[in-house]
Amino acid sequence: MYLNKYQQQILEGKYGRGPQKAMEILRAMGEARGAEKMVEISYAHLMLPDVMFFPYGRQGKWGQELIRDLIQDIDHLSVPATIEPKFVDLNIAKQLEFSEDEIKEMNQIMESAVRFYEKLGVIPTYSALPFFVYPGKLNQHVSIAESISILWYNTIFGSCCERDDGVISLSAAITGFVPEVGMHLSQNRYAQVIVRIKDELEVNNFADSDFDALSLAISRRTKEKIPVISNLPLSVGQSYTKLKHLLATIAVESGLPLLHMVGITPEAPTLETALGPNHHKVEEVLIGEQEIREAYNIACTAKENHIDYVLLGCPHVTMKEFMEIIKIIDEKKVHPNVKFVISTTKLFRDTASDMGYLDILKKAGAIITDSMCIAFAGTKVKGTIATNSIKGAFFYSGFDQGKVSPVWFGSTKECTHAAIEGRWIGGGKYGCS
Repeated sequence: MYLNKYQQQILEGKYGRGPQKAMEILRAMGEARGAEKMVEISYAHLMLPDVMFFPYGRQGKWGQELIRDLIQDIDHLSVPATIEPKFVDLNIAKQLEFSEDEIKEMNQIMESAVRFYEKLGVIPTYSALPFFVYPGKLNQHVSIAESISILWYNTIFGSCCERDDGVISLSAAITGFVPEVGMHLSQNRYAQVIVRIKDELEVNNFADSDFDALSLAISRRTKEKIPVISNLPLSVGQSYTKLKHLLATIAVESGLPLLHMVGITPEAPTLETALGPNHHKVEEVLIGEQEIREAYNIACTAKENHIDYVLLGCPHVTMKEFMEIIKIIDEKKVHPNVKFVISTTKLFRDTASDMGYLDILKKAGAIITDSMCIAFAGTKVKGTIATNSIKGAFFYSGFDQGKVSPVWFGSTKECTHAAIEGRWIGGGKYGCS
């Protein structure tokens, strides 16, 4: 793979051991995938093992060792960078059934890592929704290590990013480059299968969870092929909350980096444009009520109606979701046998506070946190969980219906009612009851 003079100097160690190690990793990855050269990036979103994945125990020590070489001689990054949520908010970790020893170790590993990365200049977003803070641009090359963000930057902004992992994205942020492979090449960005939504689905009347179900239905039928939805209502593209629910599930379930939506995705003003040279040789997949109900049944693993936890915020709760919760819970109380945990971004939490929402939620007995990955933090709890996220449901049930951490999946409204009643009521058109 060709390296220019500056890239070669990094590889030779002129700028220190950390940048050298980063370039070694990027070159090896590029050569393994047949890249001809590097491409310069302008932004990175980081998923760091000692902050998100492995902040305690034997794996915590392994996470530290994994990136030790990468952070040698580093006092700044080459591009602006945001960061994934923390593994858990230590202020509520005990309520999520973490032990005192685990909390103590996380305080040592995770919090020291947080201080280090912030010192490097990382923007402390601590969210899987960095696009609210750092929007992408059309044809801008970026490095993203987060499933929904990869899909969002490619799909909604028309930026170019691969499915980079935590080590690759950190290496990219250190050097300012990634190999020119995958979604960084225009010929790889065309749709490979058409998805048409049947008329029987009234998408304009969908609850937020219905978009998760639609996403899972598409993922299960298109698998590794890049889909283009030919007839999604344009109003969906005007709602970040609807888009969040639509993209989050397919991002983690199939691992797709790009989903075209005609009239919404910058590269898909028409179906023909999205398909490009593939327009004569692609199959069409139909999604209707049967497929949506099937997706709900896959996500719902609970058998009994009682609820122990309601966990919202995978990805983080938006202001629209806050408003839906407030409409239901105002002047009411969370059931005494339920822990109702709402995880959001610091930006949205501050906004919700200014609007008086946090006072209402605290009075009701809800637990509000920010900057935390509720998917990882919630895997410690025991009992039956309700969530408005299929992505979260898969984490809580272990991605396997045979390993039952029982989960009820439904809309934000249904989950809020469950928190108040202490049991799952359901009521959605397609959902589980």
